[in-house]
This record gives sequence, structure tokens and C-alpha cells, in this order.
Amino acid sequence: MAIKSLERFSVTKEMKDLAHQYIDAEVFTPTMFNDSLHVAAAVLSRQDILLSWNFKHLVNRRRRAMINQLNISKGFPTIEIVAPPEI
Repeated sequence: MAIKSLERFSVTKEMKDLAHQYIDAEVFTPTMFNDSLHVAAAVLSRQDILLSWNFKHLVNRRRRAMINQLNISKGFPTIEIVAPPEI
């Protein structure tokens, strides 16, 4: 499957705020802010899937459940975080 186009998104204050909410909820540690922001940007730009090779911080069933639980509680959409072999 070839990528036909890419869309770029600027990081917004809302994305940074959600990233900090993930950290406050201990979904991510403060040192994992970039991972937290990556997820927040994907969620708030309404992506269905976040594709990553980052098994330690992102492609993690427990963490994905915590992310989606927080998203639902805040009225944000859920997201699937998967590794390339899962596609």
C-alpha cells in the first residue's frame, strides 16, 4: 500500500494541554512528553490509527486502554495504536 498524500498538523495549545493531562493521569511520565504529545496530536486531529514501532511507550495494550479511558472521560475520540505488522 503506497501513501498517496500526507497532511501536516501544527501543534496546538489544545494538543499540549491533552498531552499534559495524559501525564497528570500517569498514562505517561513527564520524560515521555513527546510520546504523550504524539498521541494527543493524533487524537485531536481525529486520526483513527496511530502507527508506531515504539513498543515500549506507544504500542502497549495497557497504555492504549488508559489513553482511551481518559479520552472518553474528556469527550475525545478513542484511537487505535498499532505496529506496522498489524496493518
